[in-house]
Amino acid sequence: MVRIFKKLLYPLELRLRAKRQAKLDKIVSGATDRVAEQISACQPPLSHRLFYGASAIHPRHLVTWYIFDTDGDLKDAAENGLTSKIDALTRHELAAGGYPEVGILPMHVSFTSKEDVERKTGGNYYLYFK
Repeated sequence: MVRIFKKLLYPLELRLRAKRQAKLDKIVSGATDRVAEQISACQPPLSHRLFYGASAIHPRHLVTWYIFDTDGDLKDAAENGLTSKIDALTRHELAAGGYPEVGILPMHVSFTSKEDVERKTGGNYYLYFK
């Protein structure tokens, strides 16, 4: 009986999860946009950014990636404190945007370079971030 009940409710759970995911994705997108704006005058510049995760299952399942053009740019950003600043700003902007507090500390803020993506996967971003 319980099995049948769970089977009937599963499609509803998937719809609710999709709605939660869309809401959280909007918060994360806005947060990463604000971070990029706040560091736009910093050197080295970001090439681009992305995020993914199953945050609708639990908010801790979020990963943000900030991508620099070269390995040298990434090294410079780490040495001059820019990566630390981006990490702190990302968490701050997530909180300010309404991201669930329980997910802010355990989520991941990560960095790489386009050169590393090219070297490891021939430029295939899907494979690199898989």
